Amino acid sequence: MFADLHIHSWYSDGKLSPEEIVEKAKSQNITLISICDHELIDAYPEMYKLCADNNIDLIAGVEIIAVMDSADYHILAYGFDIQDKGLNELLSYNRGILADMGIKLIEKISEDYASVSIEEFSKYERNRKNGGWESIDYLKSKGLVNNVRDYFGFLAKYDSPPNKDFISAAEVIKIIHDAGGYAVLAHPGEYTGQNLETCEKIAVKFMEIGINGFECYYPNHTVEITDFFVKLCREYDFIITTGGDEHGGFNNERYHIGAVKIRIEQLNLKNLLKTKKGLI
Repeated sequence: MFADLHIHSWYSDGKLSPEEIVEKAKSQNITLISICDHELIDAYPEMYKLCADNNIDLIAGVEIIAVMDSADYHILAYGFDIQDKGLNELLSYNRGILADMGIKLIEKISEDYASVSIEEFSKYERNRKNGGWESIDYLKSKGLVNNVRDYFGFLAKYDSPPNKDFISAAEVIKIIHDAGGYAVLAHPGEYTGQNLETCEKIAVKFMEIGINGFECYYPNHTVEITDFFVKLCREYDFIITTGGDEHGGFNNERYHIGAVKIRIEQLNLKNLLKTKKGLI
């Protein structure tokens, strides 16, 4: 059967409920999944029963922003203790940074648009079926943005950097390890414009700081990039994962459950699968 280990629910910026995720996975013959919401593990209480009832294995996962050489990277944590204090503090810290960025953006936009109010935004509750997050959903409700590209245009125009820094990739990886989990670099081709030489350099840097694997199979990876990371992981016995980066079409219709149809046996999941470590 097939796997998809990078799925977003409506608890972060996806559009799909846990029930819809399970139904979509079943329709694609996917029997192993992971919900990797951004800085959140809130979907897991619901996912546990849904997956058990539908004969789907569920690996604990979350997507975490980290920094290396002044650039942001996304690290997928798998198989960790979901009650771990250090990991939950990190997720809370990152959520706070993202929330502050949204507030700063709305404050700046309100100076130019009378329809936008920081007081109104402070009470705004997003519609989870829209996907995204509070600030983009609020701006959509005002007719100021239609999609993610519009939103990031506002970010660029109004320059709303975070008040605090995301922590280093090395620190994030250590926290994941201390929580009993594995750290996997998400969509490595995304950071390089699919440039193989740059991918090689990034791979080496992450290997030096303790990364456990790479998301080798991803919708926008070229054959060359995919082959490079699969070969690298096979050579060093690193974790190999696959993910469609499902957001319910919020960011791009190309990213969805089953977008990359990879069988479980094509992956290298180490103890995540062999000993059921991390399976909820």
